[in-house]
Amino acid sequence: MATEAKKFRVGVFALTAIVVGVGGLIWVGASRIFEDTVPFVTYFSESVQGLDPGSSVKYRGVPAGRVASIAIAPDGNLIEVVMDVKQEFVWYLVNDPSLRTQLQLSGITGLRYVEIEKHTGSALEEAPRLTFEPEYQLVPSTSSDFKAIQSALGDIYERIMSVDLPGISNDVRAALQSANALLSDERIDAMLTNFKATSERTVQVAGNVERMTTDVNLAPAVENATRATEEARSLFANLNGETRQQLGEAAEQFNTLAESAQQVVVGLQLTLDRLDRTVNSLRTLAEQVREQPSLLLFSGPPEQRGRKEGE
Repeated sequence: MATEAKKFRVGVFALTAIVVGVGGLIWVGASRIFEDTVPFVTYFSESVQGLDPGSSVKYRGVPAGRVASIAIAPDGNLIEVVMDVKQEFVWYLVNDPSLRTQLQLSGITGLRYVEIEKHTGSALEEAPRLTFEPEYQLVPSTSSDFKAIQSALGDIYERIMSVDLPGISNDVRAALQSANALLSDERIDAMLTNFKATSERTVQVAGNVERMTTDVNLAPAVENATRATEEARSLFANLNGETRQQLGEAAEQFNTLAESAQQVVVGLQLTLDRLDRTVNSLRTLAEQVREQPSLLLFSGPPEQRGRKEGE
């Protein structure tokens, strides 16, 4: 008897739980049915994995509705997401052209929701172009952060793959081999040895020059040169007109004297040339007499000037 009473209590508890659960589902469904919402639609050009009907729709982080349905767009390419947006958020969606829908992750569960946020710049141009007329009021979309990261990684991968890594490796290897061959050349050791010896000699010469000039005092010489320059400048500055004229006349006389001396030198040069020719003629005559002494006694008379041959 006690067993039957116990079974009866368990059955009543289970039936009550079922009734409460069904009632809760009916209440939730009825609340959604009778909730004052307006349908909006958005289109994504990326995967909506993790987004399901009933997922949240948030306006700048505030719950604003739920996803009503997910389907393929009429063009067969985009993903159509219909959203039931609460009445109090409709005004913002209709009157703010900077709003864009974006897929966001809900924690680490992998589930996603639709975030409606204000955007600027290039994000406003990322909405896919539609080739058909949407059924409901449109809220343009923009790429999700995950897609942006994926695109950036893809771009980095393409750039890395476009780099000629084998060619760079071969060039580096050739450069290292050339450097190794250069460093192992015996002439490098000789050059370094000569450079070291030259450096040591330079240090020695510098030391000798320093020792030689230790006791030399250049200050008086510099001071005297400076004083002489100042005196010469003062002398030229104090010349009056008469003195300057006298200096000019003296310069002209000196120029005339130099020209006369030049003429004398030219005359002497001509005289020396004539003497040189005379000496050469005497030397030639002496040589001929030495070879033929009879020319002094039996030579014919010199030919008269002005007479023609045969006369």
